[in-house]
Amino acid sequence: MATRHNISDAFKVASLMQVATSAELQPWVCTVYFVADDDFSLYWLSWPERRHSREIAKNDKVAIAIAVKHDQPVIGIQAEGRAEVVRDGKIVEEILPKYVKKYGAGKDFIERFKAGDNEHQLYKFTPSKIVLFDEKNNPPEKARQEMEL
Repeated sequence: MATRHNISDAFKVASLMQVATSAELQPWVCTVYFVADDDFSLYWLSWPERRHSREIAKNDKVAIAIAVKHDQPVIGIQAEGRAEVVRDGKIVEEILPKYVKKYGAGKDFIERFKAGDNEHQLYKFTPSKIVLFDEKNNPPEKARQEMEL
């Protein structure tokens, strides 16, 4: 069984996340920089006109994949859940400093969000199921571990 600690550590180490969307029965995958909160929700900045953003507006069911360790033995995370645009200023003020600290980008997002003139939107992924695949720290028969949320 995947533990909250293992997943939380993996989110801290990884930088890139693949987001899979589908609006009209044609899957699409994009890659974004992300940060996580304590509840395993994942956040990223994107332009609303990007394909994945347009598809989330039509169908909020998405899946994500994160390669934590890229070589053998493999460590990665896959999850399914829902994505949405963050419109709550309190969440923006809580999450964006984490994003700025991790990537050095998005410094003016909070002020621009408050002014209503930001080109980017903050997206939130809320997982309903997370799968941790860890060949490094687990024997082969226990490499795949699921966590229902």
